[in-house]
Amino acid sequence: MKDMSKKIFEKENQAEVSNNPRNQNKSLTQLVSLTLIGGNRKNEYKSIELKNNYTSISSRPLVFCKPESKLKTQTVPSPQKLSPMKPKQVETQSNELCKLINNYSEPILEYYLDLNNQTPKNCLSNHTVSANLRAKMVDWMVEVLTSYKCKDQTFFLAVKLMDSYLSKTSQKHIPQDLHLVGVTTMFMACKFEEIYPVKLQVVHEKIAHKKLTKDEIKEKETNILTTLDFSLVGITILDIITIVLSILNMNQQLYQITLYLSKLALYDYEFVNKHTYVQIACAALIVSTKIVEQIDQSLSSEVIIPLIVSTLKIENSDAMESANQLLNFAKGFDKQYPNLENLKKFSKFQLSDILKTQP
Repeated sequence: MKDMSKKIFEKENQAEVSNNPRNQNKSLTQLVSLTLIGGNRKNEYKSIELKNNYTSISSRPLVFCKPESKLKTQTVPSPQKLSPMKPKQVETQSNELCKLINNYSEPILEYYLDLNNQTPKNCLSNHTVSANLRAKMVDWMVEVLTSYKCKDQTFFLAVKLMDSYLSKTSQKHIPQDLHLVGVTTMFMACKFEEIYPVKLQVVHEKIAHKKLTKDEIKEKETNILTTLDFSLVGITILDIITIVLSILNMNQQLYQITLYLSKLALYDYEFVNKHTYVQIACAALIVSTKIVEQIDQSLSSEVIIPLIVSTLKIENSDAMESANQLLNFAKGFDKQYPNLENLKKFSKFQLSDILKTQP
């Protein structure tokens, strides 16, 4: 029994980097310009394709280490533990969830909006770390945390912790320091979000490839916690997206593309530095709505976008401006970051070809 428990626990810390993600039979085409809100959408389709073109990982700076892949182990659950849920139970749980959303979603969103001013700003202003190097770290975080099967929330928290620490610390960091900061914030985010967090030994051996000692990681963790005054509770972009989609009852239609766009937004230091998490979430939701509208004619951006903007209490002009900026960044992402492939590799959707929209 002891050996079996050990195997199951070790399984949680294996990196399974798959170069052949599951085929998703989803193709989203023809994105219209964001300037068409309130206009005739039939005559102004723009060529866009979201399909499953997965490419290999290109070259990466030596400072970032690719996690080693291991053979996949399988555990077969015992038959007696399988207890399929009856339809009545599913219906009951669904009704209870709907009641919870109806009763608490708006107060939760109000709380999130109150915390919006905690969005980290100017995180690189006091350091010699470049915006391009930060983008490479974000891309590496996508690879590492996805390889170790961590939640999406763990990724968003890790980036937030990294930016928050760099914006508040009085210690000046150089490019070589970013590796330690990124590894440590991923380790901290795993312990905060995951049921089975990645162990320090695995972080030291497999993620950092023994380039960082366990003592260095623990010391940096203490430094980060002290700098942040042990305040890890707050909001992430994913928190806002999830609650808005729950309120609008649109998780199925918009979630995956919004998730992709919100992760992509975190690569751009200038965009993140200019906008709050609520504004970034709003921009991702608006662009996603315009995309999905082209394959689901029952979804009208003219109806949904005003609901998104009013729910998040943002000025319409500001929301449209940030959405257009995010769309333009998505269109030029491959040119700006030609070697950063992990987001496309590990996402169910990718923006492969977006033509220029009208000014």
